[in-house]
Amino acid sequence: MPYPPDHVSNPVASAAATSANHDDPTGSASGIPPRWAVLTVTWVNSLGSGILWSGVPFVTERQYGFTQRENLSLALAQSVIYVAVALASGPLLRRLATGRGLSARGWIAAVFCFQMLASLVSLAGTAGVVFAACAISAAGAALWPVMESYVAAGQHGHDMRRSIGWFNVTWMSATGGALLVMAPLVASGNASLSLLAMVPVSLLSLAILPRFPAQPAPHPPEKAHTHIAPQYPFLLRATRFVVPTSYVFISALGPVLPFLLRDLHLDDGLKTPLASVWMFARMLTVMALSQAAFWHGRWSTLAIGVTLLAGGFTAVALAPSTAALVVGLTAFGAGHGIIYYAGLYYAMAVGGAEVDAGGRFEALIGIGYVIGPLAGFAGGASPGGLVTATCAAALVGLLPTAMPWLAWRRRHAAERRA
Repeated sequence: MPYPPDHVSNPVASAAATSANHDDPTGSASGIPPRWAVLTVTWVNSLGSGILWSGVPFVTERQYGFTQRENLSLALAQSVIYVAVALASGPLLRRLATGRGLSARGWIAAVFCFQMLASLVSLAGTAGVVFAACAISAAGAALWPVMESYVAAGQHGHDMRRSIGWFNVTWMSATGGALLVMAPLVASGNASLSLLAMVPVSLLSLAILPRFPAQPAPHPPEKAHTHIAPQYPFLLRATRFVVPTSYVFISALGPVLPFLLRDLHLDDGLKTPLASVWMFARMLTVMALSQAAFWHGRWSTLAIGVTLLAGGFTAVALAPSTAALVVGLTAFGAGHGIIYYAGLYYAMAVGGAEVDAGGRFEALIGIGYVIGPLAGFAGGASPGGLVTATCAAALVGLLPTAMPWLAWRRRHAAERRA
């Protein structure tokens, strides 16, 4: 996968001359939408994402009798689609903006309409749930790169970190909340109805969308670069390996977590709330990081995140009791919160807060989602095999992070000698 340059072109801004006649009469003149509008759209759509990525395995296992292998196969299909669409979203939006005058706001309006229709297909039984899961995965890959551009564009340094912090806390609380909302449906055997949540989610999003400007705010590179520390580009290159590796763990755990919880003989109504523990731990970690400045620019931050993530994954997979599982899920969530926040911040700070930067960031997440189920297949049905195969895949993914770290050490040493 090619690395994006330090400052990538904005597909919306590059079509500014073509779309000049489509100025937004209702949005902010600065191109920065009201925070409440961004966070509301983020929260409700993340509720749907939580159902998709974390809830669907419970739907298929509980209501349709999927095996662990079938759950992993569905996760793999969703992930391949996610990568392809995330990579294509920036170039496609640029082409449509230039040739058809389509704005970023118009793009996400189309996404909301598509995901609403796709969710209705889930009523058609097993095949409908599989189709809806894959289609909504594609919708998410088309939505989030543009939303991330609205979140961060026109802001730098502390302001950008704070906006990203609010964004992360918002979507992370929603993904955890999705599993709590699903609990009664899972317990009653009607878990598939949870996918219909995308209908009110999409309608509410469309109602709020006029508050968004037609295009995200401009993000002048000459101003952005004053807020980029010398090590940021090197840390960005490292996160291009660390971020997808973190999702190897997540996507390997998600499809098998219903079976791990089943082996602990938990009531059906408790399974999804317990599965949400790591998501709320991730949210609390991000809340803490959003108020602190010590973590960014430090290589040790990424190392701590990886250690917590891998250790938590191992503890969850091998947990002999519910208490041990909760401890593992907490560490797992904290580790991922550190990695995700750092990865998104460096991507948007160095990448110019633009749709291509967000698209590549989402594609990296998708790559991790692809590898995780493959590791699950390789590990077989045993928890020990799952840990061994997933950690081995993660180690391969992490080895290249040594290259940007060594490059930074050489540059830093040369600067000290100069």
